[in-house]
Amino acid sequence: MMAFALFPGDSALLLAILVIGAWTLLGRVTDGLRMGMLFIATFLSWLLAPLLGNWMPAFLLPSAPIWSDLGFGAIPAFGLLMLIFSVAAYFLNKKVTLNLKYKWDIAKHEKWENLNATLGPTCGGILGVWYYLLIGGVIMPFGYFTASIQSAQPVNDPLSYQLGGRLYRDMSSLGLNGAARIFDPAPANYYPAVDIAALTYNNFSTNNLKHINRFRSRLLGYPGMVDAAYNRHIMALTHIWTTNTFFMGLHSRTNLTHLLTHQGLYAARKDDNLKAQLSQMDLHDLTRFLQSGKSQQYNVAILKQQGRDPILGRWELDPTDTLQQFKSKYPKMAERKERALLDYLETISEHLSLSFSDGYCYLEGRAFPERALGVRVANNNTNGSTNDFIPDIPPLNLTAYSWLISHGSWEKNPAGAYLTQFKLMKATSQVSIQLYPSRIMLTLESFRSEKYVFKRQKL
Repeated sequence: MMAFALFPGDSALLLAILVIGAWTLLGRVTDGLRMGMLFIATFLSWLLAPLLGNWMPAFLLPSAPIWSDLGFGAIPAFGLLMLIFSVAAYFLNKKVTLNLKYKWDIAKHEKWENLNATLGPTCGGILGVWYYLLIGGVIMPFGYFTASIQSAQPVNDPLSYQLGGRLYRDMSSLGLNGAARIFDPAPANYYPAVDIAALTYNNFSTNNLKHINRFRSRLLGYPGMVDAAYNRHIMALTHIWTTNTFFMGLHSRTNLTHLLTHQGLYAARKDDNLKAQLSQMDLHDLTRFLQSGKSQQYNVAILKQQGRDPILGRWELDPTDTLQQFKSKYPKMAERKERALLDYLETISEHLSLSFSDGYCYLEGRAFPERALGVRVANNNTNGSTNDFIPDIPPLNLTAYSWLISHGSWEKNPAGAYLTQFKLMKATSQVSIQLYPSRIMLTLESFRSEKYVFKRQKL
């Protein structure tokens, strides 16, 4: 039924005919004075409804809390206020009509009655246009969301979702969104937030796991997003676990009502610290970064102009350059051990990353050494030579999913190196980081000063 369309914009045009026509007809059967009072009642209700929206009973509010956050509680509040003001307008109109009838002479009263009757449909038509644009303004944020994020089986979506998306698209095709935006209750950052949600929804719903991991890396690699990305609630929602019902919902493009009412999303909404982090983010720049991999706010030149460190962002382990650092440190490493080390580094590098925000760094991956890889082991041969390297081979049950291995604050010393600390299970190591144009080199001081090289995230 929802797929049927006579022409682009037909549902929006039909709604205009019904709303404007109904109010014009009401004005015709009543009078201009009554319609004027209803217009005042409508205007006052529109102004006061947002103030009362949060006080509405729970059964009148949307089932998905996100819509209540956007002020959709003002809709039932508007209806309640209109009911109150309409009753008041009825008695006021009755009183004014009687006063005019007995105050004016017959000729003057007849002229007023004729004028009042003429003003009825005119005022009704104006009020109808007002209500049509008001309905369009309320539909805009809801319709934009449902039109941008299409589930795998849209016919199974609630009728309100289908209607909202359909009306938004049709009003856009008729060019009415600009006028309706006057009544749009959504805050300015709502629409870029929906764009980000749509990009996430669409890029997570592919069977290509590498594509999902790459998009997730880009999402979590935006410097302004780093701290929020590693909030425990966001991690629980975005990690690629088969037991993660929210991620699996994204992956299968499930119905939006299931995602919007997810307990994990509800917990994230209640985290004041997360709200503060997200409120400081430039969502337009994040959208641009997700689409193109380029940021106007966090490119190296801008960071230098702002006096901020160019280390911000996400870095990935470079197995080849890291191997060279181990070969320099352990020149006697046998060729067999060298191949084993490279295999190990390539294995863990697939998901291993180090992300920097303005004050914190986060090491994420499937595995990372918990001790120095190079150890001195005496051989029993006659010349007393030593084997300077034994790689720590990843366990056979190595999970396919990333997890937060270590995190902590960082600081910059006068010499220009960045300092932090890795806590790796039972091991702890001080870490110094040297920044190069496209690489960073980590020195794990407690791990025999072994070095690991990371390169800028590939976008």
